[in-house]
Amino acid sequence: MKFNEQWLRSWVNPAVDTEELCQQLTMAGLEVDETAPAGPALNDVVVGRIQAVSPHPDADKLSICQVETGAAEPASIVCGAPNAAAGLVVPVALPGATLPNGLAVEAAAIRGVASAGMLCSAAELGLSDDAAGLMALDADAVIGTPLADHLALNDTVIDIDLTPNRGDCLSLRGIAREVGVWNRLSVIEPDIADVGVGTDDTRPVIIEAEADCRIYAGRVIKGIDVAARTPDWMRERLRRAGIRPIFPVVDVTNYVLLELGQPMHAFDQHRLQGEVRVRRATNGETLTLLDDQAITLDEHTLVIADTDGPVAMAGVMGGAQTAVGEDTVDVFLESACFTPSAVAGTGRRYKLHTDSLHRFERGVDPMLAPQALQRATALIQQIAGGRAGPVTLAGEARSNPASVTLRADRLARLLGTTVPDAEITDILERLGMRIEAGGEPGVWQVTPPSHRYDIALEADLIEEVARIHGYDHLPAEPRPVHAPITTQPESRRSISRIRDVLCQRGYDEAISYSFVDRQLQGALGAGQGAIDLDNPIAAQHAQMRTTLWSSLLPCWQHNRRRQQHRVRLFEIGLRFERGDGDDIRQTSTLAGLVDGPATPEHWDGGTRAIDFFDAKGDIEALFGGRAEQLEWTADQPAGLHPGRSATIRLDGKPVGRLGQLHPSLSKDLESKHLPYVFELNYEAIQQTRVPRFESVSEYPEVRRDLALTVPDQQAVGGLLATIRQLDQPWLTAIRVFDVFRGGDLETGFKSVALGLIFQDKTSTLSHESVDEAVNRITEALNHDCGAQVRGHS
Repeated sequence: MKFNEQWLRSWVNPAVDTEELCQQLTMAGLEVDETAPAGPALNDVVVGRIQAVSPHPDADKLSICQVETGAAEPASIVCGAPNAAAGLVVPVALPGATLPNGLAVEAAAIRGVASAGMLCSAAELGLSDDAAGLMALDADAVIGTPLADHLALNDTVIDIDLTPNRGDCLSLRGIAREVGVWNRLSVIEPDIADVGVGTDDTRPVIIEAEADCRIYAGRVIKGIDVAARTPDWMRERLRRAGIRPIFPVVDVTNYVLLELGQPMHAFDQHRLQGEVRVRRATNGETLTLLDDQAITLDEHTLVIADTDGPVAMAGVMGGAQTAVGEDTVDVFLESACFTPSAVAGTGRRYKLHTDSLHRFERGVDPMLAPQALQRATALIQQIAGGRAGPVTLAGEARSNPASVTLRADRLARLLGTTVPDAEITDILERLGMRIEAGGEPGVWQVTPPSHRYDIALEADLIEEVARIHGYDHLPAEPRPVHAPITTQPESRRSISRIRDVLCQRGYDEAISYSFVDRQLQGALGAGQGAIDLDNPIAAQHAQMRTTLWSSLLPCWQHNRRRQQHRVRLFEIGLRFERGDGDDIRQTSTLAGLVDGPATPEHWDGGTRAIDFFDAKGDIEALFGGRAEQLEWTADQPAGLHPGRSATIRLDGKPVGRLGQLHPSLSKDLESKHLPYVFELNYEAIQQTRVPRFESVSEYPEVRRDLALTVPDQQAVGGLLATIRQLDQPWLTAIRVFDVFRGGDLETGFKSVALGLIFQDKTSTLSHESVDEAVNRITEALNHDCGAQVRGHS
């Protein structure tokens, strides 16, 4: 919210300088983001009036102006502006002046004609970007007055950064209230009286969406002077607030927006058809906005409509079809209060942001609409004349905020100090709140004013007392805090322990955006259920990620382009998918990427490329004591190589996937050598087996090796799972030490060699006991897996 200091001081004028005023605003919760002078120093620039204009004898685009500057004789000035005309009041830079752009103005001859100064545009004076012609001033401006005095440029523009809960301070009125409370001063508001009726013309108003619009006030104003010009004082206040003056009707609605905080809109009366209705749009209706953007509306959008259809998006922007222009003579002026819930999200859906929407989303005082209509009518008549019709009012200007209980003891506990009861009630009353005794000492029932949407809880009232009492007056001392220690089960690992496992295995952690490239995510087969962003920060960040691979692959590419050929990356984060309706599911996930040589280059050995089993070993290390429970099913998860990928299950439930990227991605990723990637459910990794001490047996172990012939499609993991299900009490380990294909084996079969380790802690095992256990194992393998024993020892 930008405003100029002089305007604020016309409402409330505390005996403090600009610096102290800004400090007060910041301490009141209205943080001052920036201050700047209202305009540059314009020495030797005065108000002048062009008396006569004649053509330059040697230049078609130049003219010779006789300009009254307050001196005894008019000055002859050569000018090239297209709008130079007799009677126009303009800024005149006299000889000796230096303009903000560094141009030194001197008396000189231009194409053989003497010129005693320069007529200036607003851009040349550093007051705006308008360089199309001379800057026009009020016709009744005092000739010869320094321009800085006429425009009151000895002023400061203050820009405050408001939090979303303080929508009531998006106006001069709201800011003045805060300054008045802080300095115990009364606020001098403009006199807003009912404007006399000069015509009987009206337009009916009907509110169909009663839950979305509390009140809608409108009136017809006829006979506006199209030649009228917005006065300099209003144009300057608008300019200093960052709003470009246009023409009187629009300028007045913008001015009332800044002054009172009430968004308004003016329709061309003759372009409206029939009654005005506030309703929800129907799917497929269209509307062309003032910025010429054509949009298709949906049933969630609140609109202003006439009998022909929508003419404005309620609380956001008017339509081009009914817009007022410089030739508009009759207008229909509206002032309404739309509920925040009715317009919230509209800007995001249609990618729009306006000053009106900014205020309605935060809450506009429902009592303000009729006052603002009278104020705007009076200003329009003051500037451009016109006859006002009766006010048409739909809805009711009422406010019934719920009262909030405030307890002095609760306030003292939260603030750490005792504020006297008299000061509490004084602060709240100065903030415009109605206070009633709560039935016991130190308890009050407080009803906030209609403009304070943010007061709903006791904590809100305590915050109000604290900021007006002064944060710097609250004691700074240690306070005892009861902080119970939470326990974490030993079976649940912390995120730092999980990070350590991967870092010790040579991985680096990546931290990336949750926003990813739509094309890349689609190529990974992960685009289904993806959530598109309404306003992406960049084209390559247009979707929420449904897989963390979409984030890790750009990191891998970044490293590869910089000649980092051995890459180990992991990330722990959220992935997002669209659920039922508008619900969004987010899942904590750990993802990893491995590429390049399996080991760093070293003089004592060769190098080989990373393979499936290297990444598998890393995953098993993550699961720790539960690695033996993992089931690896060879299949083809989306985006992975059909022969080098697997789905990982734990207790029968999928917990992750591992594999090399699909060869079809080589072109998109600009690499023939694709990395291996894995993705795991983070909750599954956190659960681990609690270590338990087991003493070392004093008795020897017995090893029996089995060479099994099994079908080629039989997974070795299935063999191990079958053996473990037998629950052999003496079997302490199973080791796979050879897998062989070819030779004398039949086609479609392979040989798997297993080492079975037996040991008892209480006695030495007999050969008969071990043979019996081995027989049970071979029988189970034959029955469940079709395994035949080639030989055992």
